[in-house]
Amino acid sequence: MTATTRKGTGIMLRLKSLEITNIRSVEHVTLNVDPDGTTALYGPSGVGKSGILDALPWCLWGDTGSAGSAAALRREGSTEPAQATATVLIGSDEIVALRRITRSDSGVESASAKLWINGVKQSNVTPASLTRIITDLTGLTAKTFRGAFYMAQGQLTDLMTGTPAKVQETFEELTGLDDLTKRIQGLREQCKEAAVRAEALPGDPAEVTRTADDAKEAGRESDRLQQESNRAAAAAASARTIWDTANQRAKELQSAERAARDSREAVVGAEALAADAAQTVNAARLRLHDLGEASEGDPEVQGAATRTACAALEQALSELTRRGTELKAAAGQESSARTAAEQARAAHDSVDPDALATAVTDGQAEVDAGRAAHQEVLRAAHVADAAVAQRDEAIATLSRAMDAAACPTCRQDVGDVAALIDEQNAILDQARKDAAAAHQKATTLDRALLDAETRLRKAHDALANVASLARVAEHAEEAASAATRHADQAAATLAELVAAHQNEPAPTGREQIHSAALAVHEQLTEQLSTARGVTAAWITLTDTIARAAAASGRVDQARAAVVDAPSPTDVAAAESREATTRVDLDTAQAGAADAAAQAQAARATAMQLDGIADDAATRWNLKREAAEQAEVTRIARDIGIALRRDLLAEYCATISAAATDILTRLGGEHVGFMIDETFVPQVVLPDGTTRATRQLSGGEKARAAVCAFIGFSRQLAGGGKPGMLFADEITASQDEAFRRDMLTMLRALEMPMIVVSHTADVLDIASRVIRLQRPPLGSTQLAA
Repeated sequence: MTATTRKGTGIMLRLKSLEITNIRSVEHVTLNVDPDGTTALYGPSGVGKSGILDALPWCLWGDTGSAGSAAALRREGSTEPAQATATVLIGSDEIVALRRITRSDSGVESASAKLWINGVKQSNVTPASLTRIITDLTGLTAKTFRGAFYMAQGQLTDLMTGTPAKVQETFEELTGLDDLTKRIQGLREQCKEAAVRAEALPGDPAEVTRTADDAKEAGRESDRLQQESNRAAAAAASARTIWDTANQRAKELQSAERAARDSREAVVGAEALAADAAQTVNAARLRLHDLGEASEGDPEVQGAATRTACAALEQALSELTRRGTELKAAAGQESSARTAAEQARAAHDSVDPDALATAVTDGQAEVDAGRAAHQEVLRAAHVADAAVAQRDEAIATLSRAMDAAACPTCRQDVGDVAALIDEQNAILDQARKDAAAAHQKATTLDRALLDAETRLRKAHDALANVASLARVAEHAEEAASAATRHADQAAATLAELVAAHQNEPAPTGREQIHSAALAVHEQLTEQLSTARGVTAAWITLTDTIARAAAASGRVDQARAAVVDAPSPTDVAAAESREATTRVDLDTAQAGAADAAAQAQAARATAMQLDGIADDAATRWNLKREAAEQAEVTRIARDIGIALRRDLLAEYCATISAAATDILTRLGGEHVGFMIDETFVPQVVLPDGTTRATRQLSGGEKARAAVCAFIGFSRQLAGGGKPGMLFADEITASQDEAFRRDMLTMLRALEMPMIVVSHTADVLDIASRVIRLQRPPLGSTQLAA
């Protein structure tokens, strides 16, 4: 069971760098690894070293290990994307793989992936295709990688000191034989179940022969009755043909008789419709006569003339209405403009410019006086503040020199400093009260000054507004005059239009013009109503004349379509022939039905016996097939057992040889390593005797375990160079001597590897050290 790269030179997977974001306890870390030497991941327990190493198989193969799912790998509390980017060497190729999971607002995780080969980005890479490509390039699955290139905590101890059952379990996991073992066990169960099933199934070859003979005899009887049924059916079909001919002839004569009757009735109906149309034409002409119109002219010409008259009246009414509306709107605008002019003039006349000028002068004087008083109070407040500051400084000076103080004013020595400080504090309190009163007065005067300035500004604005009011009044009076001119012009236009319709002089005065316009509007409305009635009557006459002509044409068509009826004697003879042939058909169909029923019963019996025969054959076939399946399963089981035995022997020999090669190259008293189907790891002594590894000292066990593990790796690599090994806390929970021997062994291997450890011993063999730390409640970080 070997795994090779695409170039067939064995597995060569070496890690160069690993960048991790939001995985396990890591928020963001980038590890630069020595691909040709030993890189130590060093840090105290619980810092997250193993979690960092677990990110590599997830990045390359999507393997989540003990986490169970990609979502479980996400750093707790993080909602940002979680990803890992690994740069690895596979043979001579540099591969950069990126795998990411992103959480949506609804909490659903989605995965994505990217891949570069020798700097060239690969297109259409999905998480599944990334796993497939890495497997094709390395020849490794995630399981084989973890099994033979990833030395986990306690694994070497289990391999060297475990019971044969535990060693077998580890051996089969590392070599991949566990799948074959599970398959063989499944085949054993299937073989047993198949044998029991074959024995329990019913089936008898004698019963198959007997039921088949009964079915054949029933089939022959069914065939004979079916032939008789076919002959009766043929006779019935012949009788059907004779009856169809007679029935068709009778229907044809009956149809011709009905057609002749219908054609005569159609002539009568068309003539009645023509008479109704003529009456409608007369009624339309009478309606025109009642309206005072002569109906002898061309209806279409007369109708067009009346429609033209209606259009002229509608246009005259529209023009009269538009002009009246214009006059009404102009009069309204004139009234509004007059009102606005009167209001503007009244507003201007209500203002006294002299009083406003006096108010401005008085307000300016008040503001000037307020500003002077405010400035005086501000100066007093500044003096009070200075007095407070002076007393504060004096008290501070006296407090700093209680024993040998001098008066801050006269500089003479003061005996009782405390009394002087109390005196100064009293003066300070009064000074603060004076300063507060001065500031309060300044604030009051400041508000009064603001009020005076506001009144002055309003007086200025009112005085400046006098001229504006005058201009507004002038503009309003001009607008009122223009509105009056526009209203007079609209009245004159309407008066001319009224005079044109009345053939009289134009009326004067807006009231007279309005009354005359209403009278003309009423007159035109009546004329339009009469003209519309005449137009509708001419249209009705035109339509009724067209319908009468069409009705007359349909009468001519109906008369031309009249057909002759067939002879009543011929019709009666055809109907008699149809009745006779129908009796013959019924007799033949009854005979055919009886024969068909007998044939169907015989066929049902034959089918029933066929079913019985098929059931017997099916039971026998199922029993025979179950027996054959049991035999096939037994053979598959035996083949699996033989294959496992052969593979186990081959793997044991390959692993033992590879481990022996490493062990002899390292030197020491042990000249070989051996493991066989008993799953008891042993070392070979120079005299040819063997010793179980569980009997060795700690250092000897470490040597044997590492050699055995590399043997597994070489077996998976097809005998080639295994590439980089990953060792996770393989010296954990061991004494100092064991750790020293194990690290000496790892140094002697001269193979690229990553060693995870929380003890400083690993630093002695590392060509590159990556130190990790994790503050309380924080994330894993690179230590300085």
